[in-house]
Amino acid sequence: MSSRISAALLIVLVAVLATASAVATPALSDGVAVAQTSPTETPTPVTENTTFYLQLQSNGDARWTITDTYALEDRNDTEAFEELAKRYVDGEAETGWETAFREANEAATAATGREMNITGMNRDYVVNADSGTLVLEFTWRNFATVEDDRLIIDDAFDTPSGTWFDSLTANQTLVISAPTGYGVQSSPPTMGVQNGELRFVGPRTFEPGYLEIVYTGDQETSAPGSEETPNGELLGDPPLWIGAVLMLVIGLVVAVGYMNRDDDDDVPAAGATNTTGGDTGGPDAEVATGASTNGSADEAAVDEADEAEVDVTLLSDEERVERLLEQNGGRMKQARIVKETGWSNAKVSQLLSAMDEDDRIDKLRIGRENLISFPDEDVTEIDE
Repeated sequence: MSSRISAALLIVLVAVLATASAVATPALSDGVAVAQTSPTETPTPVTENTTFYLQLQSNGDARWTITDTYALEDRNDTEAFEELAKRYVDGEAETGWETAFREANEAATAATGREMNITGMNRDYVVNADSGTLVLEFTWRNFATVEDDRLIIDDAFDTPSGTWFDSLTANQTLVISAPTGYGVQSSPPTMGVQNGELRFVGPRTFEPGYLEIVYTGDQETSAPGSEETPNGELLGDPPLWIGAVLMLVIGLVVAVGYMNRDDDDDVPAAGATNTTGGDTGGPDAEVATGASTNGSADEAAVDEADEAEVDVTLLSDEERVERLLEQNGGRMKQARIVKETGWSNAKVSQLLSAMDEDDRIDKLRIGRENLISFPDEDVTEIDE
């Protein structure tokens, strides 16, 4: 962000942690939020890190999730954070982000002439073993421009005098994620795409117009040149050669499996022969027993194969969460979903809120954590 708003980025939760004489309400100067401090006292940053997560929607809206994470070294730290977090959720404490982004929205509206507004403000928090996170979520309407099958992010970062997002400090990260079914056509120089995300890690600065990104629909590949082989040569057309290799592998697996099955049918199962020399079991019994054993093994193999055939990389984020819930009895703690998926707290929080709004899951605050479950799932007994 700009040098003026960068002050606000560094002073997260100052409004609740500093005295009234040290910090005043953030103001707007040339369309940019400013954290005002007294000349004799400079507030100290209290967050361990801050992530700005922007999930672009296919209609041009942007769902923002801002997370401020705090290191909790002992029980006293945890209790203090929980008290602060409850006040934050109840609207009795401020981080400054809501005011800063509303004013940035007004500045961008003035610069672009495009009608924009911020809706759906939501506050939440997450407590883990050694950290606590405050979460702010909102939707910035008309953040990107829509042109046929293209989405363009550029002028929403503008103000009449430049850009409101011109820097990240050492403990801040900006993540911009494409909508489902869209790929990056062009992005800032040197930026690669990982899992559909562009990640900018501070400290760094942004010139006006630098954060211009163009997405096109129905594409699953990264921006041209963003993926290279170790020797620098570009990969070939992935759908063609990967498809051919997969077809060959599947054919070999089916052929080998068929031959092994035929061989097994000719060999009696272990233990089927009558070791006493009598005719109690007889040949027919041996064959029947072998068939039964092989049949059970084949069914188990099929179940394992069905499980293995589910490639989670081909599932949408929502489907992956639902799959995790199915594997865990229909309910999980939010922190465990973060651990299982490897996604950031910001992404998981935003995704779960959207799924909750769509009635795909339920979010229930229980003590220090969110319990995630399928709608109408019985959560009276928590075994996690």
